[in-house]
Amino acid sequence: MQVMSSQPESAMGGKRPTPIVRDAQALLVRGIDALERDRVEEAVGLLSQSVELDAESFYGHLGLGIALTKALDIPAAERALETAIKIQPTNFYAHLRMAQLYQRVGVPTRVKEELRSALDFAQTTEEKKIARDLLTAEERRDSRRAWRPDFAALLRRARLKR
Repeated sequence: MQVMSSQPESAMGGKRPTPIVRDAQALLVRGIDALERDRVEEAVGLLSQSVELDAESFYGHLGLGIALTKALDIPAAERALETAIKIQPTNFYAHLRMAQLYQRVGVPTRVKEELRSALDFAQTTEEKKIARDLLTAEERRDSRRAWRPDFAALLRRARLKR
């Protein structure tokens, strides 16, 4: 019997053990639990396996995008969140998390685009308030923002390397 590891493939010589659990939903629940407990590497492993088993899982890709953002694997996080948005293009939380990813890497124009999308797709007053507050803060920050290198170009280069 093989034990599931939370280590990335590269740390294990390129091979990941076969998961004991072959149920995407169970892996999703365990991955979200690991993410909530701030066990990021474990969450990435579990959520990666979940989306391998169920490539159309919106919550799997969303959770994986969040975990990869926390793990600072920005290109992979962006791909996971883009997939979640493709699966559910009008989901508030997918656009909100994508905005947070772009904010983390310093791409203000994309932050605003995603926050506007999140605001458009917000269904509750609480969701609208979250998006509006973040958009207002981003617009205030824009006027004080010092020059930064073009992080969008850095992201494109990182994607091309993969």
